[in-house]
Amino acid sequence: MIHFPRTAKPFRGQLDLAALLCVLVPLAFTFAFHQFLVLPRGARLELPTGDAGPTVRAGERFLIVAIDANEQLYFENQVIGREALLNVLRKRSAQPESPQILLIQADRSVRFQQLADLAGIARIAGIRSVIFGAVPARTP
Repeated sequence: MIHFPRTAKPFRGQLDLAALLCVLVPLAFTFAFHQFLVLPRGARLELPTGDAGPTVRAGERFLIVAIDANEQLYFENQVIGREALLNVLRKRSAQPESPQILLIQADRSVRFQQLADLAGIARIAGIRSVIFGAVPARTP
């Protein structure tokens, strides 16, 4: 059996405080502020609560447009302008067997005028039905 001489003697002598702090301070910072280091993906929407209104039947396909609190439009997880949205909806509604229902998920702080404008864009594009998304009301 071959014996190799051991020259490293861990934890013998004084503890190097600088090396320990170089590890612990960034680690503590990461644990303390981890929710602020990386922002969540997507736009935050606070949908209004409401009772069951017009809904989409199971298996029925629909297009989704979201509007955040800054009245920025999102279609297929991409920021989009009103003219571009009109063009995309026209192309989609012209395709055979494409969804003819538009689900609008708007933040509760969005003005009604913006919702009416978006419903008008959908009507011009040929979408036959517009539904506004809401969180179901809580039942006791």
